[in-house]
Amino acid sequence: MTNYLNLLQSPQINHIAYFEVIRDFRKGGLSPDNYDEFMKTVEALPSLSERTPDDYKVFDTFNLKDVSPEDFQAIYRELSKRAINSSKKCWHPEASKENCDTDASGKIKVTAAHSIQNNGILSRIVKNGHVMSYVLEKGEFDGEEKGKNLASIFFGFCNTHDSIFAPIETEEYKQIEEQNFLFAYRGLVVSSHKKIETSSFMNYGEQSENDLEENKKIFDQAIQDKEYGIIETEVFELPNFYPIAASSSFYLEFDFEGNPIKHSDERMEDIHVTFFPAENKSYFLLSYFKEDSHLYGNLGEQLRKRDSLKSDITMLIAAHTENVYFEPDYYKTFIEQYEETLELIMFHSQFDYAFFDNDGNITGTISMTPSHYLDNPYGINFFGY
Repeated sequence: MTNYLNLLQSPQINHIAYFEVIRDFRKGGLSPDNYDEFMKTVEALPSLSERTPDDYKVFDTFNLKDVSPEDFQAIYRELSKRAINSSKKCWHPEASKENCDTDASGKIKVTAAHSIQNNGILSRIVKNGHVMSYVLEKGEFDGEEKGKNLASIFFGFCNTHDSIFAPIETEEYKQIEEQNFLFAYRGLVVSSHKKIETSSFMNYGEQSENDLEENKKIFDQAIQDKEYGIIETEVFELPNFYPIAASSSFYLEFDFEGNPIKHSDERMEDIHVTFFPAENKSYFLLSYFKEDSHLYGNLGEQLRKRDSLKSDITMLIAAHTENVYFEPDYYKTFIEQYEETLELIMFHSQFDYAFFDNDGNITGTISMTPSHYLDNPYGINFFGY
């Protein structure tokens, strides 16, 4: 069977998005000339649960060819590019053609916004105009150096509404409600936006879309009402400058003592984490909605009494935060050694087994996350001193 037809075996993959790029690249025997007939053949296949290898023999008439690993990398890059373009939107609750910055044709101009402040936080960890992160490439983690102006960008606000972040971009951190709220909001937006990007070629299911929408509604209402106190933030101050910057939102299945966290059916409740250096010190912010205190209210107390703060912060970032950057020399000295372990941690903490019905809809999941993974059995440490 032609190798890219294996995409049809996973209902969690949006094979159409892949096939469109393969067609446009004229790879694997696909082209605009035979694509429509090819897709009719795809749609005529039996349901996945009833499909056999013999069912794929119908594609023999197309003279398809395997796609090389190098071409698959190019196809994935194009998929990501298209996903970014299709997901551009202004996330502000008052976003509209009337309220947003628009071009001559009246279309909202969504610009490249930084999920971590470019001229504030990133400028503190830069070397020769670059910062460092790790990315999953060809099935393994590798360090990636990026220009500061390109790091942490996403297309999530127009110029008019990106100004909402001025209190954390132009002012020093004073631990006030509005700043804590904005750091949490930024984590929510960048994480949700990234998920929307990848959902163009991955199937996360209707529940994921609902979780995103419901969490956004709470933030939107708070922004409109200026009710910044809906966010509870645990502030941890480390007495050293660490050239690390991170911003993200995610949910936890277990607390630091291995107790399961029972989420509601209405929405998946998230925590929002931010790490950034200041002069002669660094801050770690752990935030959540006050209405979710029954789930996360004990996390701050656990972090303080465990007396393993650096290890605990390391695990929260390593297991759940892709949006993290380091000063290049610091990365090569203290982080690079953990690249293989980071891949294992991601697999343990983020990959679930999904169950699907005959129509490819997710009907349930089983998590493989170990209950005590936050205890850091991997022995990694992002804090080198």
